Amino acid sequence: MAIYGERGVGKTSLANVLPDRLQYLTKYNYQVVRHNCSSASTFHSMWEGVFRELFFKRISAGFIEAPAPIPLSSYLPANAGPEDVRLLLQQTENSTVIIFDEYDRVPKGDVASGLIADTIKSLSDHSVDATIVIIGVADSIDDLIAEHKSVERALVQIQMPRMSEQELFSIIEKGFKHAEMEIEFEERCQIAALSHGLPHNAHELGLLTGYATLDSGNIKAKNCDVETAIKQAVRNAQQTTVATYCQAIDSPHKNIYREILLAAALAKTNDLGYFSTGDLRKPLAVIAQKNYGIDAYMRHLNSFCKDSRGRVLERRGERRRYRFRFSQPIMEPYVIMRGIADGLIKKEDVIEFESSNYKSIPRSLF
Repeated sequence: MAIYGERGVGKTSLANVLPDRLQYLTKYNYQVVRHNCSSASTFHSMWEGVFRELFFKRISAGFIEAPAPIPLSSYLPANAGPEDVRLLLQQTENSTVIIFDEYDRVPKGDVASGLIADTIKSLSDHSVDATIVIIGVADSIDDLIAEHKSVERALVQIQMPRMSEQELFSIIEKGFKHAEMEIEFEERCQIAALSHGLPHNAHELGLLTGYATLDSGNIKAKNCDVETAIKQAVRNAQQTTVATYCQAIDSPHKNIYREILLAAALAKTNDLGYFSTGDLRKPLAVIAQKNYGIDAYMRHLNSFCKDSRGRVLERRGERRRYRFRFSQPIMEPYVIMRGIADGLIKKEDVIEFESSNYKSIPRSLF
């Protein structure tokens, strides 16, 4: 199985709840092991980390007490290959799920990625009762498995999109219900729009709105509580995010970098989060109270893709057909909330832009 998507959409969270979901489906005979990959990961280090948490029991052969379980890592050869892994996994007593998180950090074309692909194929060919789940940041399955096309047929491919409005509503409603508090539909819409489809932001804004509500002596959130939460979220932003934002808009002369970056955060995007240059026209007109042609801001968009502007955007395509998106998804909601806090745009305008940009449909991955 391969789970891929943008950073921050909840891929690791899905992996964390997998054991509970298996139990909910009355599948108690599963062993689940998760291993975080890194740029230094090798095939051996990845499986050594996994097998340290997997065991098989020796037959007690006349002993009063059965010997202690032995970790499979004790039997992993130093030069282990895919077949060694397959044979060891066949020794486990229960069905096994192995999760390799942050798999995108394993260098593309590296020996490790090729051997993992061969292992998945071997397990599939021999019908071994083990499932490998690879999780990583990628736009497509091709980005995640690189040149190893032969393994595609052995993978269930799951792309995790940003959350839909209904899913964000569910996060907000459950949080307030658990705290025995209330929040109206309008305030839920505001938090959902500002979250930009990212669950972390929905949790943070919902929590800060709840704190603001309690500080005002109420248990029912109001519009002013959301406004307080926005200002607090801007103050709480990570220093790296703030520094990148400041680098992107900084200039000794009068400019519209700040307005263009905000328009980019509000632009209508495709399923991969990319927007075209023309998609900035409408939000920029609302922000600047003036109509701009593409030529007026094309230079700014290109500069956002350079080191001098913190590479806040990334660019794809050919000249005159470029498409852009934010390099770090977490920057988008920050730019929008910063724009509201600085008085560049109203919350109502943000909701209007964001409501037209939802594409995800709630669905179960189980």
